Amino acid sequence: MMDHLKQKDKWTLREYAYVDGITYLSMFSKNYWVDRWLKTEQYWIRKFVVNLRKEEYYTSIKPYKLLKYYYQRKKNIWGSRLGFFIHAGNFGSGLKIYHYGSVIVHPKAKIGKNCTLHGNCCIGSKGGFPDIPPQIGDNVDIGQGAQILGDITIADGVKIGAGAIVTKSVLEPGVTVVGIPARVINSKTVNK
Repeated sequence: MMDHLKQKDKWTLREYAYVDGITYLSMFSKNYWVDRWLKTEQYWIRKFVVNLRKEEYYTSIKPYKLLKYYYQRKKNIWGSRLGFFIHAGNFGSGLKIYHYGSVIVHPKAKIGKNCTLHGNCCIGSKGGFPDIPPQIGDNVDIGQGAQILGDITIADGVKIGAGAIVTKSVLEPGVTVVGIPARVINSKTVNK
């Protein structure tokens, strides 16, 4: 279980809900109520993320373990409808998912704050032994159809292009990687 789950309390649950809510729509905005009435894609994704965050919260509180299973079940039901296979504790606050459909994340993968997923992504191991998933930093943008595989590290602020297959660590922050296998195409040190 990730460290941020062990430290979760009511304040951090509110913080997560606030940050995740800001990345979608505030319930005080007109568009939130339009999305809710029209049952748009973002409305359903938000329901999944809310149940994910509640499962994480109740995982860390001993007297309320039953609620953990309740929200885990709700999250799994929404996940099966939307194509998401994401475990509690995978993502830091500010998770943004743009599209539903096939988002698979290894149960032990650790992804930092403000991660953006564009759909049809896989974050997992290479399938061998030992079964070690990637470790991904903060503010990472993962493009449509990208795959991040194996015991690798992705630095903060990295943008992973659509369809990229990343099998080697990207340790320089703020770069863009694309291709099969993925390679750096835009580096801050090159632009200076």
